[in-house]
Amino acid sequence: MDLSPYIWLIAVTVGVVILGAVMSYGLLRNRRRTLAEKVLTEVETKREYAREDADHR
Repeated sequence: MDLSPYIWLIAVTVGVVILGAVMSYGLLRNRRRTLAEKVLTEVETKREYAREDADHR
């Protein structure tokens, strides 16, 4: 009896479950940010984009 198809099925299933758990954790963690943290993130992101644009010119 060849078990390789079952091993792949288990591996893929476990991978999907882990990926879902990590994505859920990230979403829940991201929702807990305060308004000040969200604003700071946006400001710093725009600054970084401006720096990259200046570097390419």
